[in-house]
Amino acid sequence: MSVSVYNPMTKGSVALASVMLLALGSTGGFAARAEGQPGATPKATLTAASPVSLVQSRGLVAKGQYKEAVAKLETIVKEHPDNAEGQLLLGQAYSKLKNYQKAREHLRLAVRTGKGSASAQKANMALLALPSSFRAPKTGAQTRLISSMLGLGRTRGGEAKPTVIDFYAPWCQPCKQLDSVIARAKSAYGDKVAFMTVNVDDPSSQAIMDQYDVSPIPTMVFLSTDGEVVTYSIGYGGDAPVNDGIKKILPKAN
Repeated sequence: MSVSVYNPMTKGSVALASVMLLALGSTGGFAARAEGQPGATPKATLTAASPVSLVQSRGLVAKGQYKEAVAKLETIVKEHPDNAEGQLLLGQAYSKLKNYQKAREHLRLAVRTGKGSASAQKANMALLALPSSFRAPKTGAQTRLISSMLGLGRTRGGEAKPTVIDFYAPWCQPCKQLDSVIARAKSAYGDKVAFMTVNVDDPSSQAIMDQYDVSPIPTMVFLSTDGEVVTYSIGYGGDAPVNDGIKKILPKAN
């Protein structure tokens, strides 16, 4: 997995580190193959196998027949897990049934497999609309181990720094809006804070997303000097949430 230092001039990233996630990957990571990548199910097979079923499923969701839609869509995504529209529709149906855990699971898969498609963007908006407890990433002492294994927030000399991690995708409009906010924060806090970005469309980012339990984007997590996620910000809210998060992780003056 590669994690990179945020560059305020571009959304492109400067490589910071390449980390082997053997331990993390074994506990929660999984690979989601996109159409066109080696080993993926050919696109023709996906589209030829399920157009009628997807049309029927769309109709069921539109009519409010969510239980019937779930039954049909579970079969579709079991056979074609990389079908982003199927994952989206299933997530939407579960959300209407207030099964938010399953809704989040399938909406996240729609984002991952959709890679910026219309289905991925709709799934991200649906994730942003879930109850807050199902949008929130991990926080608290349990997150210290994750940052320790990744070596986050440490300079070459070993000095610990508070760290801001921005989970984004190139197609995400609210993520683009955050560019200028992060640039101003980086200018204001200088080398007191480490700023990092994680592109959720990069397959190598899936393990860190799973470990921090990131769902919609943009999600920003704020790590203290000991690597604990103290707070987070989801969506675009201007400068205030970013500045408030940074203030919470800055070391207190003696």
